[in-house]
Amino acid sequence: MRLGGAHERLVPGMTCHRAKGREWDRVEVRLEEADAAALHKGLDPADEAHRSLYVALTRARHRSLVV
Repeated sequence: MRLGGAHERLVPGMTCHRAKGREWDRVEVRLEEADAAALHKGLDPADEAHRSLYVALTRARHRSLVV
């Protein structure tokens, strides 16, 4: 109620687990050094952390940004 009519301008912040199955036009993802290194080498589908990173980066319809 205290936000008034600004609900359409809110930006949801969530873990990749909560984002699974959802999509947005633009997604910003904070990468750790290990995540960036994994992307450069290629993701391993057997690694749970790599699968989570894949989910996070594929939630965007148009653009994924690294923060």
